[in-house]
Amino acid sequence: MNRDIQKIAIMVVAVLVAFGIGIALFLQGESDIALWFVIIGVLAIFVIASVWYIRSVKARRLEDPAARVKERELRSVCKNFIRLRDRIHAVEEAHSITIPESISEVDAIEGALQEVGGTIDPENQSIDCDQETIKGVTLFAVRNTAQDLDQAEERFVGRLHDAAIKRADDTCAKFETLSDAGYDMDSYRVELASLVPPEMGFDEIVQYLDQLKVLTEDALRGCVDDAKKLAEYHTGDTSAARVEGALQEQDYGKAVATLEEDIATLKTATEEDFRTYRSSLLSALDVAIGATHDERFAEFKTTVLDASSSEKLVQIREVGDAFVKHCQGIVDLMHSELVGTEKHIKEFMPPDYFWKESGLSEKEYRLVGAGVDVDVDVGDLGAVEDVAGSFASAVSELVPAMNINNNAYKILNSYHRTVERQIRKQLVAHNVVSESDLKVAHPGEFLHLYDYYHPDASYHEDKGTLHLLEGAKTIENPLAIAVSDADGGLVEGAKVTLTHESGIGVTMNYVTGEDGCATIENPGDGRYRLIVDAAQYRRHEDTVVLPAHEIAITLERLGLKDYLCREKAQSIKDNLKRYASDVLRELARSGVVSSGYEMRITREYRACLLYILAEEYPNLRFVSPDSPDSPDSSAPSAPSDSEYLVYDEGMMVSRLIEIAGAMEGAAHAISDFGIPLPEREVRNLIKVAGEKGVKIAVE
Repeated sequence: MNRDIQKIAIMVVAVLVAFGIGIALFLQGESDIALWFVIIGVLAIFVIASVWYIRSVKARRLEDPAARVKERELRSVCKNFIRLRDRIHAVEEAHSITIPESISEVDAIEGALQEVGGTIDPENQSIDCDQETIKGVTLFAVRNTAQDLDQAEERFVGRLHDAAIKRADDTCAKFETLSDAGYDMDSYRVELASLVPPEMGFDEIVQYLDQLKVLTEDALRGCVDDAKKLAEYHTGDTSAARVEGALQEQDYGKAVATLEEDIATLKTATEEDFRTYRSSLLSALDVAIGATHDERFAEFKTTVLDASSSEKLVQIREVGDAFVKHCQGIVDLMHSELVGTEKHIKEFMPPDYFWKESGLSEKEYRLVGAGVDVDVDVGDLGAVEDVAGSFASAVSELVPAMNINNNAYKILNSYHRTVERQIRKQLVAHNVVSESDLKVAHPGEFLHLYDYYHPDASYHEDKGTLHLLEGAKTIENPLAIAVSDADGGLVEGAKVTLTHESGIGVTMNYVTGEDGCATIENPGDGRYRLIVDAAQYRRHEDTVVLPAHEIAITLERLGLKDYLCREKAQSIKDNLKRYASDVLRELARSGVVSSGYEMRITREYRACLLYILAEEYPNLRFVSPDSPDSPDSSAPSAPSDSEYLVYDEGMMVSRLIEIAGAMEGAAHAISDFGIPLPEREVRNLIKVAGEKGVKIAVE
């Protein structure tokens, strides 16, 4: 601690002690003594402090002016020294790399620092500078030590770089050794080759060493796993614990030697198993390749043929597992395709003579071998051959059925999409169609199908012709439009208008019959505008795309809104704020507005405006003079000359309660309340008031 600081601390403590004693004397009743003690004590302390200060000033005047500079630079050198020493220790601990030359240089520099006054505590890494020693050395000596430290650090980085490159070369050699022993090291060797040598920087070198360490340990642990897999196929064991211990000690050479011993032992132990399993797998692959063409089987076979040594037993076992799973996958895919195709064929409802269900849809295909399910390990010798036999059997059963289904689906799909229309056109034109008239494969099949689906036609197989039966009429591309209401009732007399949206815009008009249907002959393909009008129903407008066999239309009955608004509802809604401003002000004032009120809208649409306001505002209630129901009347009559009303229900209930409270008597007539609403609406207000707890008696 600096001497000046020590003196200041002593002075502060002395003052505090003096005040403490004075306070103690004061508390004991000796106030005079306490006062004199404090005064004398403080003066004495002040005199002593002044003497110390004068002496320290004189001492500083006699000090070396460069002492402070030397101390500052010395502390900086000590910090750099600590950093270098920590780096050396960190590399040694993390990567077991010791550089004796650098350690010797660091020890020498530590001695040089002590000679110039610098001391470093090895436990807490604190720095202390001896002032007396600093006075006796020159600034040049301190800076010379700093230069030596910089050179030592530079040499350390260079040596560490060389050690890192050597470590990479050693790792490459170890990988080669393990590869020669039979371990699969290809991926690790590629990754090692991809590591970029570090630049001459400490951080870059350490990062390179870290990557090298991770790669090396991953590779060695991977070899342990490979050895364990190989041991699973034999009674042998591996020295996994010894390898892991060597990795913990970073003794990679010992780990490699242990792995070499393991693989040598296991190679000898599994030679017979390897030859037997390899032969069995090749036989199974030949069976599978003969059953169906699949590139994966050929790839599997190439891999097995390339595996010629016993250490590849693990590899070909993995190929065997993949082979079995692939066989099951192929069978599952075939079965799924068969099920899907038969489902689509059934939608066409084909004739029995043309197609029959295979009966394989519900069958479960699970490949088994030697009683072992494919989901279980097939490591037993010969199991893969049994699986291959099961696979070939399943394929031989599924493929013919799939071919039949695919051919049938192709014909049925073509018939319903295009060929049926071609046949109909020929019948319309000539009443007969021959096989030569159809420019398709299997024309007889298509004519026979037309005979099946159309009772008005007959196919003569011996002549290869299809005739329209006598008296039958064929409509080309008929379009049936069925019109009904929301209750399912048929709508007779509805006007159906179909207008082509492109070209010359041909318009076709029809009227539905008693069955609610209208049949349009050959409207042609394309987009059409469809309009359906019927009395007492709302107009239906839509766009349809032809060809289509039938279009079902459901009409909605006209409501009160339709009569009042006359197709202007949307226009009024779009300008509601402008039209309704006066009405809302009047409602706020009086609570009731009739259709006779002067508004900013034509008289004929005022009732419509009131109706829409009642829809938009929950507190408003619309009153029709002709129907006891408000907006939701389902069977309205045409509007009369009477006025329509809209009123604020909440305001009118409050007014009714206020009027009833001011009236005398037990019961009153509806007219006594003076509410400008129909009687049914006043009674509704009385009901609402009762729900709020106010009972109003009426006669």
